[in-house]
Parts: sequence; structure tokens; C-alpha cells
Amino acid sequence: MWNVGVYIALTIAIFGAIIAVAAAAVVFVIRLKRKEKPNLSSIDSDMELQQLGFSVRTAASDKKVSFEGSQEGLDHVHLTPRKGLLELYTIEELKKATEDFNPGNQIQGKVYHGRLNGKNMAIKLIKTEHVSNVEVRLFSDATHQHPNIIRLLGTCVTEGSSSFLVFEYAKNGSLKDWLHGGLAMKNQFIASCYCFLTWKQRLRISRDVAVALQYMHQVMNPSYIHRNIKSKNIFLDEDFNAKVGDFGIRNSSVEDETKYPDVSTNPATWNLGYLAPEYLHQGVVSPAVDIFAYGVVLLEILSGKTPITRPDNKGGANVWLSEKIKTILVSENKDELRQWMDCALGENYWFDTALTMANLARACTEEDPCLRPNAGEIVEKLSRLMDESPEDEHMLICESSCKPLVNSSTNNSSE
Repeated sequence: MWNVGVYIALTIAIFGAIIAVAAAAVVFVIRLKRKEKPNLSSIDSDMELQQLGFSVRTAASDKKVSFEGSQEGLDHVHLTPRKGLLELYTIEELKKATEDFNPGNQIQGKVYHGRLNGKNMAIKLIKTEHVSNVEVRLFSDATHQHPNIIRLLGTCVTEGSSSFLVFEYAKNGSLKDWLHGGLAMKNQFIASCYCFLTWKQRLRISRDVAVALQYMHQVMNPSYIHRNIKSKNIFLDEDFNAKVGDFGIRNSSVEDETKYPDVSTNPATWNLGYLAPEYLHQGVVSPAVDIFAYGVVLLEILSGKTPITRPDNKGGANVWLSEKIKTILVSENKDELRQWMDCALGENYWFDTALTMANLARACTEEDPCLRPNAGEIVEKLSRLMDESPEDEHMLICESSCKPLVNSSTNNSSE
């Protein structure tokens, strides 16, 4: 009986030890899995924070605009690293960045240069009600950010009537500044110097803008129509790469341009020169509207002239750049085209390439939108021109436009 008791006790002890070892193993496995897989509740919490970061909420409306541009929630949004999210700035931060919006930091109009935490930025004052108009899907993240589209860094939405958009800073100002002069030119360069873009820079800028349009028209789904392509809204970084800006925040003057059939009564004369006939007279909107405006910008780049030029004598008619090029090309007078080219270039450009670009611009500004090329065709044409352009070492093209070669003389149709 004593032996039986010992056997029973031993059996119970062994069985208990087996259970203890099994329990310890289960605990170890559970702990190991917890280390490998984060807590689900923390994931849900983190996703909620990221989703909040993907949205821009206006003070005037409860509607949310998702980071990818969808207004139907965030069910299909692919979450990206936090570095791709829009920053939410406070008004105190923006005041600090601009020295309380000091006039010395004013770039142009309602746009100010700011510097915060070592980062340069362009801060634009807009109406709070217009924040929801911004096409946020154009500024998705670092992976999808297009190199020829100005980047939106963040917003500052207030409860008042005015809010702010914060963009990347374009060191070399706008294309308009370089072609027609402007505040940025006066701030950055000596007034006695006449600064200009070289031929190679103009050719590359033309292609950069076309590449941006190709992305908006033919890659984005649904496609995006800018409707406000102009030299003022094309910005140049420190390497003179062109970036298209001003998305979804068109000025009211642009929307009102169709109310002014007579150019002389319209305060925004320049803007009218960019408008396609079908948009100006019927309000028809299509990618061809952007192509027409691009054609006018291309003519500005070639000639250095404004979209509409007022004659010296008050009795003369205004000259539309899109119409002037047609008369020049029809005449087939090469000297007339040479005289029309930007005098800042002198002889430092390839005439055959300029003639091809002038014909391309004419095609872009055809009255019938069906006859205009699409952005992809323009990119292909300009890329081929850049590849075929001869490397003539004898051309006196300056290495950088920041080092002007000629003194200021006469300004080309400035306004």
C-alpha cells in the first residue's frame, strides 16, 4: 500500500510538472507573438490619427477633403509615411516665419516669404471659404509628388474670413518675373542689370510645363484641368526647373473675365490673353483650354512680350500675342520672326528650333480646340528638340541667368 501511494504521488508530481512546462511554453509563445505583432488597438488609434492628418477641414463647412482628393471618406486611401502629410500650422507660427507679415517679406500680392525651423516657404493668404477648393490630390506625398508641380506643405485654417496655404518656396520667383520684370527681380538683383533667361533655360522651362500638363491631363484619374496657366503661375526653383502652381484658388478677376468683351474695359488685360475662345465666350472647359494658355506662355518665352500689348499710340488696337504669331508665320519672313524674338537673347539661340517652337505655339492657340495638340504630343516634340539641339560652343550663352550679360535698356511691353 505504501508503494502504491508513492507511485500515485510520483505520477501526480510528473503530471503537474508537464502541465507547468506546457503553460510556460504557451505563455512564452504568446509573449513572442505580441513582440512580433503590435497591439491592434494601437494600430487603430494610429490609423485614426493619420486619417485626421489626411484631411483638411474648413471652419465654414463640415466637408472633408481627403489627401488623395476624394470627398467620399478615406476608405480607399493608401496611408503613406508621415513625412507626406500636410502640416497644420498655427497663425503664431506663420507670423513668426514672416516677421508678422513684414512688407519686406512680401513676394507679390498676398504671398509672403517665410522661414520656419530652417525651411523656406511661400505663404499665401486666401479666403477661408476657398480652402476646400484646393485640389489636394495634386500634392499627395513624397512618392507621388510631381517634380513640375509646386508642392503644398501645409495649411493654416482660421475661424475668421482669412486662412493660409503654405507652399514650397521657389527661389527664382515666377516666369513672369523673368520675362516681364517684377517685385522678385527687384528684391534679388541689382536694379541697373537686365536679367534674363538663357535659350537653354527657356527650352527646358517650356518642356517642364508641358510635362506637368501631361501629368494632369493624361495621368491623373480623373484628369485635372488647371484653367489658370500663365507665366505668373509658373515658378522656378534654384536650378531653374519650372513648377506649375496656383491650383483651385483662382482669383475672382479670372472668373469675371468673360464679362469683359472689350479688352480696354477689363482691369486684368493680361489674363484675357491666355483664355481660349471657347472658354472666353461659351465657358466651355476642357484640357484644350490649358493647351491654349500654354501656347500663349510659349509665345511669351520666345518673344519676351506680354499676352496683350497696348500700342504706343492711343488710337491703335491692342495686339494679341496669339494673333501676332499667325501673321508672322504666314508671311514666311525670317527677318520678321527674328525681330519678334526676345531682344535679350540677341543672336544666342537656335533659329530653326525657335521657328519650330513658334509653329507649335501657333498650333496650341488654334481657334478650334480639336486642332490643338495634347500635352503628350507637346512633350514629345519639345523633348526631341532638346535632344536634337546642337551643342554650339561658340554661342555666347551665359552659364547662369543670375549673372546678367547686358545692361537694362528698353523693357519689352511691361505692365
